[in-house]
Amino acid sequence: MNKISFFSKLVVGIIVLLILIVLHIVPLPILEVLILYVMIFRPLWFKKLVDQFYDQ
Repeated sequence: MNKISFFSKLVVGIIVLLILIVLHIVPLPILEVLILYVMIFRPLWFKKLVDQFYDQ
């Protein structure tokens, strides 16, 4: 199984956050909708992401 390094995941995470910040400047509630989605549905990808950050 090919694992992606922690640094590359960190870079992708930072890029996604920067995109969300830019989109947040525009009067669209994208970040709030994403946070609401994660809070309500608790997707498996989010739990895996958090577990990987805390495993490091």
